[in-house]
Amino acid sequence: MESKHDELSRRARLWGAALLAVTAAVVIMIAVGRTQTRAAAKARENVEEGCQLIQTIHYARCGHDVTRRVAADKEYKGCTLQQMQQAFSDWSITSFSPSEIEMSCTMQLYCPEHLVVMPDGAGVLGIYENAYGDGYALKAQLDIPLSALPEDLLETVHLGIGFGSAQAVEQWLETFES
Repeated sequence: MESKHDELSRRARLWGAALLAVTAAVVIMIAVGRTQTRAAAKARENVEEGCQLIQTIHYARCGHDVTRRVAADKEYKGCTLQQMQQAFSDWSITSFSPSEIEMSCTMQLYCPEHLVVMPDGAGVLGIYENAYGDGYALKAQLDIPLSALPEDLLETVHLGIGFGSAQAVEQWLETFES
């Protein structure tokens, strides 16, 4: 038989546990509500004039990363995160605020530190450089047709062969011409 004191103690523990569970549920609901409110507010943030785009480009061909900071074009003023994600669909936006947006992407190119030997549209080798960060520009025409290359080199040269200096390109050309 349970004494009156034991039963009161048991009821007090049950009420305490129930109160603790209700308190925990209220705290969780408040925290979730704040998180949802912050997320909704973040989604409504708009790009300000002068917003900085911090763009990190990973160059897959050489493995280098380059980070550049550029001002967002004026046409992006007032855009939301979703609109910026649509405008920069090839990029992954990693951080968004009205004054600064961080984004990254991978390009199947060599970085601007390299010279690249590859054929032009007519099948003639040239030396190219990544002068703009996202594409190659012809630096010098080599006047060597693809037909003059050994068969085992054709696939490699179509993708582009990267060199760290003009001297390295010259050395490669000397060994190729020998």
